Amino acid sequence: MLVAAPREETRSLRAFAPALLLLVVCLIINYIDRGNLSVAAPLLKDELHLSPSQLGILFSAFFVTYTVMQFVVGWLVDRFDVNLILSAGFVLWSLATIVTGVVWGFALLLLMRLILGIGEAVALPSCSKILARHLPEQYRGFASGAIMSGLRCGNAIGTLGAGLLMAHIGWRPVFIGVGIVSLLWLPAWLKWMPRGGSDVSAESGLSPTAIEILRQRSFWGTCAGAFFE
Repeated sequence: MLVAAPREETRSLRAFAPALLLLVVCLIINYIDRGNLSVAAPLLKDELHLSPSQLGILFSAFFVTYTVMQFVVGWLVDRFDVNLILSAGFVLWSLATIVTGVVWGFALLLLMRLILGIGEAVALPSCSKILARHLPEQYRGFASGAIMSGLRCGNAIGTLGAGLLMAHIGWRPVFIGVGIVSLLWLPAWLKWMPRGGSDVSAESGLSPTAIEILRQRSFWGTCAGAFFE
């Protein structure tokens, strides 16, 4: 029995590999879409005659809904099908990206940024829930690292790739094209998303309370690292 367990865990990690790859791609797309506006800012400012303060509002609006929705999404993924929540959020932020490429005026751009924040808020809580449900604890560090590499790649690809495209064809086609191409991720996810599984900590009654989490030095270290990043 002691020899068989690692082989079983290895098989489960291999079986999870397609889903993990899709989660990495999901985070790449997530960070490309959220950063596109900053890359397009000089073009937007000239075409729509936006003031610096209006640009600042557009940049920050995303994080208003994104931050608030983290709490809502955390509640949702603990109670409903996390695969479908991730899918719904993905569709919402992809559509927001597409529509951003066709709207005119500050008000509609602001609305799209707020909607984008709502949709993109599902990504990280959903990924964390999926890893906890489908991977043994010793493999979650590797999987989390892969997902975090995806968001860093998204920043780089979005800044360089989208920037070059915008310089050649304009910002509107890039928003529309990226949003449409991103939707190709959805049928792949619906085919290979992990099914079944169970949250080990929830089953064993070991789910920590908020107070217990706040007492952990590792929690505050993680928060400090993210804050100063």
